[in-house]
Amino acid sequence: MTRYVIVGAGAIGVSLAVELGDRGHDVLLVARGATLEHLVTQPLSYHTHAGSREVRLRAVDLAADLGLRIGDIVVLAVKSQDLPTVAPAVAWRDVTDEHGDIRGIAAELIPVVTVQNGLDAERAATRWFDTVLGAVFLISAQHGRTGEVRVGGHPHLGGVIAGISSTRTPEFAEQALKTFATDVTEANFLITLVSDIRSYKAAKIVHSVRNGLEVLAGDRRTKDTIGLALSAEARTVLAAAGLTPRDLADLVLDPAQTHFDEQSGVTPGRQSTWQSFARATPTNEVDYLNGEIALLSRLHAVPAPLNTRLQQLLSRATHTGGGLDLPGLETLTELLATASSQQQH
Repeated sequence: MTRYVIVGAGAIGVSLAVELGDRGHDVLLVARGATLEHLVTQPLSYHTHAGSREVRLRAVDLAADLGLRIGDIVVLAVKSQDLPTVAPAVAWRDVTDEHGDIRGIAAELIPVVTVQNGLDAERAATRWFDTVLGAVFLISAQHGRTGEVRVGGHPHLGGVIAGISSTRTPEFAEQALKTFATDVTEANFLITLVSDIRSYKAAKIVHSVRNGLEVLAGDRRTKDTIGLALSAEARTVLAAAGLTPRDLADLVLDPAQTHFDEQSGVTPGRQSTWQSFARATPTNEVDYLNGEIALLSRLHAVPAPLNTRLQQLLSRATHTGGGLDLPGLETLTELLATASSQQQH
């Protein structure tokens, strides 16, 4: 069976580790901080439609010996901003064969799967790895507090859209992609393989630029209005950059899928940005969502005031520890009103 090294112990990384481990795979989870401390000493509290249970996971620090060997698949499940630190820490490791003899380094011999939102992860990983498989994870999973993960999907835990992003050895990449697809399918994920993974990543970012609104104070109707405008602005900027996102409907792999099963305790409106701010451990994730749109808008001279301002609001908030019900929605409302007025004239 394929051995998986999953780097990143957030909701996606942990869910994969549990489900692959349940199917008999050897799984090593790379974690850090309070999460690592918890997993080393205590079981994970894991909640799905099937019920709640305590799960022991084998977790180590990134500096530990990962024991990489031929046939492993590495899943990079950290946030995009952490890839430049994590990727080289894995890429230059020795890889051994079944006899323990060194055959080369991970950069050449190990396929990596990038599961990040945004458009930067695959390009970043290709700086270090020959074979990069991009994946869009469609999963309602929440890491609300240290040592606890809830997954709300039913009948599947979630969906995965995956494809080859880059490789110097197509046959090797195709086999790795096929293996990954088979294994995650057996782990109760619905998977679709595509030839243009970047267009699906672009579709996901059109949706994800709205995530940051969840941490701002204000009524739902106003947030919905701003969210639609953020997505429309993102589409305009992506088009100027020569990117054509798939329709959001293409991200729906099973119309019968339930995302917020009551048994799991997953609450709508609490995506990854919200979870980080709620734990008072905010990250710079927004710099690779709204910030990606701001970057492309500058490079292609297309205005993106809403995405740029939301990035500014949340990035500044990370320096004060995050929190919820933050101010700023009125600023976005004013920007939208100004833009609408300018369009009318």
